[in-house]
Amino acid sequence: MKNIKYNRFTNLIGLLVLPVILLNCESFIEVDLPDSQITGDHAFSDIGTAEAAIANVYSKLRSGVLVSGNSSGISILLGSYTDELQTYNTGLTEFQFYQNSLIATNTSVNSLWTGSYNLIYAVNAVKEGLENSKTISPNDKDRLLGEALFLRVYIHFYLLNLFGDIPYVTTTDYITNSTIGKLPQSQVYMLMIDDLKDAKSLMPPVNHSQFKTRPGIDTVKTLLARIYLYIEEWGLAEIEANSLINSEKFVWVNSLDEVFLKNSPGTIWQLMPNRQGAPTIEGQSFIFKMGPPPNRALNKLMIDIFEIGDMRKELWIGSVSGETETWYYPHKYKQNTNEATSNEFSILFRLEEMYLIRAEARTHLGDLDGAKIDINKIRSRASLPDTSAETAQQLLDAVIQERRIEFFSELGHRFFDLKRMGLINSTLSPIKPGWNPTDTLLPIPESELLLNPNLLPQNAGY
Repeated sequence: MKNIKYNRFTNLIGLLVLPVILLNCESFIEVDLPDSQITGDHAFSDIGTAEAAIANVYSKLRSGVLVSGNSSGISILLGSYTDELQTYNTGLTEFQFYQNSLIATNTSVNSLWTGSYNLIYAVNAVKEGLENSKTISPNDKDRLLGEALFLRVYIHFYLLNLFGDIPYVTTTDYITNSTIGKLPQSQVYMLMIDDLKDAKSLMPPVNHSQFKTRPGIDTVKTLLARIYLYIEEWGLAEIEANSLINSEKFVWVNSLDEVFLKNSPGTIWQLMPNRQGAPTIEGQSFIFKMGPPPNRALNKLMIDIFEIGDMRKELWIGSVSGETETWYYPHKYKQNTNEATSNEFSILFRLEEMYLIRAEARTHLGDLDGAKIDINKIRSRASLPDTSAETAQQLLDAVIQERRIEFFSELGHRFFDLKRMGLINSTLSPIKPGWNPTDTLLPIPESELLLNPNLLPQNAGY
């Protein structure tokens, strides 16, 4: 059995067995694989093994990497870092996010970086295996290649917005990866757009994944819309958002109680729990039954920013009262114990984002009436009157307010919105002691800088 070499640059992992197992490595090592394991082209000799390989990536995302609903994911970490969550358990690494006391050896920061690059390696291994496979049908190969390209972009997107200039890793070659350097953010965005365009051309027009637990062509369009918004390509952002809103594949959910159910017709992409009947990780992480909160709760600042009559406060926030104090928690996901069936899956993309992307894009394009329509779509469902905004700046203020309310505790939207709109310093410096302008980026893990000097310099402020 031939040896496989691994590069510690990002704790790179290999796809080894059926079902696929990810092997973390601590240094430059060689591993002799047992006879029972299969590698390379053999792992992609049929559709079942290829599906298992890529399904493992979704499992890792759900259970502990980047977008997981637990304390290693950005919903909690960035919610604590901004003005959404308050951390009560001082023993958690998220407490350093809440206190704005991050250092380059923070274990959560290290996990965000290494866990994400581990999955990027796994995705690249899937892509290379598919490209070399001579037995998987062309249709299946194209579909899975599209998923692999999408996942590569999806993970890089968050790394870019967390760490700034980063490597864009497109190969499993350990020699290349051991010396890879950072690229400017503008260049990374262009590489991501190219990958998404390729993914769009490969994916079938209809996503047959039950409950939308696998990304399809519409998921690609959703991420494209978000990226175009972030790089201020307003016309392209509107086009992609339009394509989702007008596709008739997704239906606006009129009831706030039904937005986060697993069969919600407005969901574009979600991840199922690890077993039937289990709750989402978000439900387990956010809901508590007694005070004071054991780990975290909504920041009181969040409670105060809802308009009178906003039903999202009533239906998406839970509370626990003590003798002298009341604490609040995100209650978008209601299930937090095992039941006969899982009522909710973890939502990564939903239709509401497309309306707010289009509203923002339309405002910049001068279509103020169209922007109002989209904003009012969100407000009406929350039982609020139409927006009173009239000018372009007032509409942009209305968009950021609706995004704050609509997406609280979801995947770091608040952090990314404040940063890209130039509001993060003025918003957080009054409420975060010691907040500095350089805190808009996380530190690159110190261990990674020691292993690969091409990742230098460290982000400013660390």
